[in-house]
Amino acid sequence: MAVTIGVSALIGLALGLRFNVFILIPTIILTVVSTGVIHATRGDQALSVVVTIVLVATTLQICYLVGSVTRAAFERCVPLERNQDLALNIPGHMEVVGSDGEHVGTVDHIENADRIVLTGDDPKAGGKPHLISAGWVDHIDNKVHLNKPSRKALQEWQIAA
Repeated sequence: MAVTIGVSALIGLALGLRFNVFILIPTIILTVVSTGVIHATRGDQALSVVVTIVLVATTLQICYLVGSVTRAAFERCVPLERNQDLALNIPGHMEVVGSDGEHVGTVDHIENADRIVLTGDDPKAGGKPHLISAGWVDHIDNKVHLNKPSRKALQEWQIAA
């Protein structure tokens, strides 16, 4: 049982460091089913199987939370030089989309290599230019793709002075 809980702890940490909370639903379902099947086929008693499933699912969720908090702390403390280098290569008038593919805005220019100024003439901007962090940039192709959904980006952007 200790190995099963240890593995679920590592999985929870790994998922928390990389994915948003919606990954927990299929992960918990898969973990509960596989843990139940493994322990039932080994001939464990029903109560032991249920206790193991509860402990594994709880450990998975707690370690996911620890991984998420660690990721958030890391993103705030460590300068994201890669993202800043990406931001320097963004031309003006390029479309910015969230991780969900939804439109966020249009690039006006780059400010201090760590902030991207979006134009104010975009319908979502309300006539005012907005700032987003270069740390939000995930990758660039024919659009600037952010590492957060458009709704969250729109909630967290700042009005440019």
